Amino acid sequence: MRSIMIIDDDVDTRRGLREFLMGKGFVVYTARDGPHGLSMLERLLPDLILLDYKMPVMDGKQVLAVMRRTPALESIPVIILSAATREWSGAHLEVVEVMSKPIDLDLLLDAVNRVLASYDAAS
Repeated sequence: MRSIMIIDDDVDTRRGLREFLMGKGFVVYTARDGPHGLSMLERLLPDLILLDYKMPVMDGKQVLAVMRRTPALESIPVIILSAATREWSGAHLEVVEVMSKPIDLDLLLDAVNRVLASYDAAS
């Protein structure tokens, strides 16, 4: 089974995405903020990360900076979830996609499947 980690400070977003993705057959881990997510990544290596961009304590850009400096984490694909998507581009952030909040679940599922398929084909 494919695994996805959701790092988002909003409990309703985490819960809703978790339930939706589990219903589609994914194993889903959730983290309440950047430090919690990075701590979980010390023992879990998900196939994909859904990362909120604007969070207190440590934002998505800071989480990505740590991931991209860590050999075990640097190649995990990341989809950014943000209410302010116009501010950022996926290339700038070294992510595979940037999606607007509120999340369109059909578009999210398409993106998740597309990203996982492209990483399967590359390995």
